[in-house]
Amino acid sequence: MVVKIPPIVLTGGGQELAELHVVQRFCLDSTEQYLAVDQSVFKLNAIIDRTPVFRYDYDRQARSKPSSHLQVHAHRGALSHLLSQAGHTKPHELAALHFPTGGARFRPCLEDVAEFLIRDFRLDARQGWERAVHEGRERWRRLQLRATVRDMPRDAAEVLTGLGYQITRPADGDPHDSAKALHNW
Repeated sequence: MVVKIPPIVLTGGGQELAELHVVQRFCLDSTEQYLAVDQSVFKLNAIIDRTPVFRYDYDRQARSKPSSHLQVHAHRGALSHLLSQAGHTKPHELAALHFPTGGARFRPCLEDVAEFLIRDFRLDARQGWERAVHEGRERWRRLQLRATVRDMPRDAAEVLTGLGYQITRPADGDPHDSAKALHNW
């Protein structure tokens, strides 16, 4: 199933400056019980010349790129125009923009950056780098999962119960979810 939202026109100072394009494709997850995102694209196009500025992509089946990534297409002209018309204080500095990448728990790890530099920048790598990256990334994601479970224990218990685990609630009641983990940008 594909969901494509009509372009959302974004304005700054009352002027149409950009369009946000959203496309998501869904499939059944590996258990064939739940709907899962197969692909998603959030793309910002400058209206002045219809060029892409950036896009957040997710591709569940990705093999030659990270499954979730940010691509910056911005060319100084279109981006500077968009930012200056919107009243940005530094319209000519791409570095003045801070692209979100998933918050504290779902941010990229060092191994993601290392693989990016090796694959996309084509930098040299030592023999066995892939194994080291995979092992480090797995450690990171398992640690982050454990932290996420601590942040949202009721959700974790609900999922585990759905998988057939028997969960006993703490005698003093359900632990509270971490508002910081749920709400911080």
